[in-house]
Amino acid sequence: MSENETYDVVVIGGGVAGLSGAMALGRSRRSVLVVDAGEPRNAPADHAHNYLGREGAPPLELLADGRAEVAAYDVEVVTDRVVGLSGEVDGFLVTTEGGRRYGARRVLVTGGVVDELPDVPGLAERWGIDVLHCPYCHGWEVRDQALAILATTPMAAHQGLLFSQLSDDVVMVVHDGVELPDEELEKLGAIGVRVVHGTPQEVVAKDDGDALVGLRLADGSILERQAIVVASRPHVRADYLGPLGIEPQPFEMGGAVLGSVIAVEPTGATSVPGVFAAGNATDISMTLMASAAHGNRVGAWINAELASADADSAVRARRDGFFEQPAWEERYSGDRVWSGRVNVQLAAEAPSLTPGRALDIGCGEGGDAIWLASQGWEVTAVDFAEAALARTTEHAREAGVEDRVHTRQVDVRTFEPTGETWDLVTSHFFHLPDGGMPDVVRRLAAAVAPGGTLLVVGHHPEDLTTGLRHGHTSFMFTSDELVPAVPPDFVVEVSEARPRTQAHPETGEEIAVADAVLRARRTS
Repeated sequence: MSENETYDVVVIGGGVAGLSGAMALGRSRRSVLVVDAGEPRNAPADHAHNYLGREGAPPLELLADGRAEVAAYDVEVVTDRVVGLSGEVDGFLVTTEGGRRYGARRVLVTGGVVDELPDVPGLAERWGIDVLHCPYCHGWEVRDQALAILATTPMAAHQGLLFSQLSDDVVMVVHDGVELPDEELEKLGAIGVRVVHGTPQEVVAKDDGDALVGLRLADGSILERQAIVVASRPHVRADYLGPLGIEPQPFEMGGAVLGSVIAVEPTGATSVPGVFAAGNATDISMTLMASAAHGNRVGAWINAELASADADSAVRARRDGFFEQPAWEERYSGDRVWSGRVNVQLAAEAPSLTPGRALDIGCGEGGDAIWLASQGWEVTAVDFAEAALARTTEHAREAGVEDRVHTRQVDVRTFEPTGETWDLVTSHFFHLPDGGMPDVVRRLAAAVAPGGTLLVVGHHPEDLTTGLRHGHTSFMFTSDELVPAVPPDFVVEVSEARPRTQAHPETGEEIAVADAVLRARRTS
């Protein structure tokens, strides 16, 4: 690990959600860094519960084991606190309190949740010992004990229903200003939960602090209890998200605000592309196992998004290599690329035409241009690769037709004939991705002289079944897709998928392919 290194994902928070997300990503061979401040929300608790397979494990031991497990997949963990996050997708900058700076393509936020407790003296000191909040996390451990539930919101009645399943001695202490709905009070009374009113004065413990005595109630009396249940208000603290426009949102349930969270989509995506969140940072009601599961799920979503982005980048790179000039300059600077023979469809169509001036689009190494010249045509051979034009000139000289073949560097994507015309404009296997060929046809049609012919031939989509065009499917077209681009002063004489055979480049086996053939004649 080194400062300023860029990771696929930086995970902020090394709790169960963060480590589970890191696990999913690491096992997918993503480069992952976990930045953890070392302040897990459940640190005060001695044991974690309802975590299948690790029931009763100390929380810190569970996290230590998790760190060791993700390390097996090359996930890196650093103890530090994130204080800054800037940038955008594929270019985030994560800054830590320790002065470290890391790049990230994606960010997963899982930490920063802090429990806010009611202002009752002595309560916070016993948090995680005998002051608890969740029946699923701690309820079994206080079964059959004398319990007090602090009703700080109307939702406290819900806790009364759940904890009364575990103990027959439950007292609901309703804080000043809190009103429990009548129907909820009726339910509590029916199941044996006693209700007293008034904010308690303090939590009373033995002099040595070793055990809880109970609650000093509003009237000064002491309600002896073995455990106190309270609904904390978990808040997510992530000030570093503010500059990106992500602010914690109130978490409401039953009309009461119970804390704050980061709003996310089902995928864990926040309102800022590339920033995700998981676990209690997004839902305060999640248990430990639910947080771990959510982290795993969001990690998988992030990996899926990265996989798609990587594939898009590969497509762009391949297209840049396949359809742009530098790649073809390199290609024509090496070994011979083509056979040097005339393309089959040109040999089939041209003999019926009277030789005149011909424009050969994408001439490559000159096979078509040289054949046309040998048939009596005066040929202008164009390509955007200088190396291709050099080869065409060389091969024309070798064939003894250099006086009939004239080369010109042209990028057909921006070609304008500016009044110059030819009796035959031919394009064989010149392709553009994403439906770019109709525009080329319009440009080429403008270069056809009155009475002249436009001949465009390309790879037909039927060739997909042969495996020859794998990875380059976006450039294939049918002749029917080109017909609408033919100007009205042309007559379309041929528009078809024409079969032929071709040797497979790897096996040498003759296979059936199809050419999209468009032939049109200009009438005026």
